[in-house]
Amino acid sequence: MLLANKVALITGAGSGIGRATARLFAREGAKVVVVDINAEGGQATADELRAAGGDTLFIQADVGKMEQVRAMIDTAHQHYGRLDIIHSNAAASVGGTAPEISEADWDWTIAVCLKATWMIAHCAVPKMLAQGGGVIIITGSVHSIRGYANASAYQAAKGGVLALTRSLAIDHAPTIRVNAILPGAVETSLWKEVTPEQRRQIAQQCILRRNGQPEDIANVALFLASDLSAYMTGTYVVVDGGLTSVIETP
Repeated sequence: MLLANKVALITGAGSGIGRATARLFAREGAKVVVVDINAEGGQATADELRAAGGDTLFIQADVGKMEQVRAMIDTAHQHYGRLDIIHSNAAASVGGTAPEISEADWDWTIAVCLKATWMIAHCAVPKMLAQGGGVIIITGSVHSIRGYANASAYQAAKGGVLALTRSLAIDHAPTIRVNAILPGAVETSLWKEVTPEQRRQIAQQCILRRNGQPEDIANVALFLASDLSAYMTGTYVVVDGGLTSVIETP
């Protein structure tokens, strides 16, 4: 029970990495605030946790909009009286090079993937400071540290997330710890259009020869949320099956 009696808020918890993290945090004793823009997915996660005996609250929110982020944080804090852990995990992306992507799609990607984390910190950090402690985990990407084609907005957002991780950690230590996770190729609901053959090809780019599963990322989130990582802040953990460690696989 690494998170016994802790209150954890997870965005993007209606599916994929967020749902896997919500399940694991609940099993480790946390009270989990499930946040997702998708009401059906978010409620399904909350219902699953509750059926397993968990203490949970579902909040539907678009984390790309300040008024909804503020309401989300206030509602969660009023319900549980504190916020110990925040996993800023929601993401959105429109592909394309700089000339191809529209301003609206650029703004939307930046808002959900980067600005949302700042907005969450803007609203939640004062509460964490007042209660005497907290942990923030941010889902970045291997895009944060490596170049990928046709992903200009997502690339910029995930690079910014890594810089923001350091900034938040510096500004609010030692009271609040802030770290990032950089996943590689993880099979989530976003992979619906990826064929089995394409999945095999992607897996062969990783030296572990398999694609990641949401649970692989959730395990690292648990480590960063718990006291097992008590001497870590302002840094990141790459969870990519070795994808970024090689130039060419054998």
